[in-house]
Amino acid sequence: MLQAIGSVVALLACPLMMIFMMRGMHGGHEKHGMHPSTRRKFRSAEEELADVKRQVDDLQTRYDRLSQRVKDRPGHLG
Repeated sequence: MLQAIGSVVALLACPLMMIFMMRGMHGGHEKHGMHPSTRRKFRSAEEELADVKRQVDDLQTRYDRLSQRVKDRPGHLG
């Protein structure tokens, strides 16, 4: 009986410790928000939307360039 209880306790210890460790690692982030250097301030939602659209355009350009480089590689089957 005591051995069965010990097995159950050992089985539950792993997930419980995982929960406590994850809380300890991430628990303080909600209180402080983002790091000031990564946070962007916008005067309006339109300004923020324009910035996001610019980022999307930049990513699309980078994707197109990389895709072309892959296609230009010798032995590319696509």
